Amino acid sequence: MEELKTKLLFTITNKGKDRKIKNLFKRHNIKYSFELNGFGTASSSLLEYFGLEEIEKKVIISVIPEMIEGKLLYDLHNKIKIYEPGNGISFTARINSASRYFSTIYEGDEITMNKEKEYELIVLIVSEGYAEQAMDAAKSKQASGGTLIKGVGLGSSEATKILGITIEPEKDVVLILIEKEKKKEVMQVISESVGLATPGRGICFSIPVDNVVGLEENLTFNKLSE
Repeated sequence: MEELKTKLLFTITNKGKDRKIKNLFKRHNIKYSFELNGFGTASSSLLEYFGLEEIEKKVIISVIPEMIEGKLLYDLHNKIKIYEPGNGISFTARINSASRYFSTIYEGDEITMNKEKEYELIVLIVSEGYAEQAMDAAKSKQASGGTLIKGVGLGSSEATKILGITIEPEKDVVLILIEKEKKKEVMQVISESVGLATPGRGICFSIPVDNVVGLEENLTFNKLSE
């Protein structure tokens, strides 16, 4: 069976404002999504500046074929106006391919977008209660904020013995979207603050991000087919 290039689409929005985004996904026939409850970690002044007074968030993660990525981001930007205060942010990351089934349910114009900046997604998994400390460290290197998701560790007893540490089951997962050139120093300061050698027992890694909408109003898109 022929494989198809796929992407993960992350959409983070205020609780209560996710309905119009999910309706848009339905119109694009996106069938593979799941939703998580999250909490914003930006400072109150920054939240107010971006119109994100509500700290409760919805994190929607969708599997989409690469062929509709541009059209979907175009609609999020132009129809949902996700860049407006309080509407949220969306970004994509590449994953391994999926079956040709996707190509039979998605079709339409191919659209690309011009990128002025490159971003990466920093994912931090840390013991419960250390997310705020991690974000304070990240903000010292100009990270604007992140999204906190509550999680549960599934580490085995064998892994615990190998690592020589106690793995607490309750975890905080922090997602930080950062400009690529700032990633290294942000990850370094996070590791120093809540890394494996600290009581926070944190693990930090990054994922390359392909395209982002929601950070600025003036974006340009290129239509590749009529």
